[in-house]
Amino acid sequence: METQPLETEFAALDEQIRREAEKKMQAIRVVATAHKTLADTREEFARADAANKKALADALAVARSAGFSEADLKRWQADDSKPSRRGPQRRPRKSAQKEAVTPTNSGAVTTAPESAEDNLAASA
Repeated sequence: METQPLETEFAALDEQIRREAEKKMQAIRVVATAHKTLADTREEFARADAANKKALADALAVARSAGFSEADLKRWQADDSKPSRRGPQRRPRKSAQKEAVTPTNSGAVTTAPESAEDNLAASA
């Protein structure tokens, strides 16, 4: 009869589907674990950040009551509209970076040292 080959074919399809489903389940478990770790880490950071903001606000209030003005405390204010992390330092422009080059009698080139004031001005 033809029922036997059909049952064998169904069994093979069933096994293939189970293998594919197991592969998908393993992959989604990794995704779910990574997502949970990320969410937990963000939540922990948010709690710590809120506690730090409150501590800063309390400290600023104490400083104000001690006589500091808003101008004195401005650099310590938490501004959430700007990123708190500084970006990479920018290099000074090439024209400000160039060193004075002076030729000598022998034809060799030497550089003149920069003064401390020039270094200070370039870093500002």
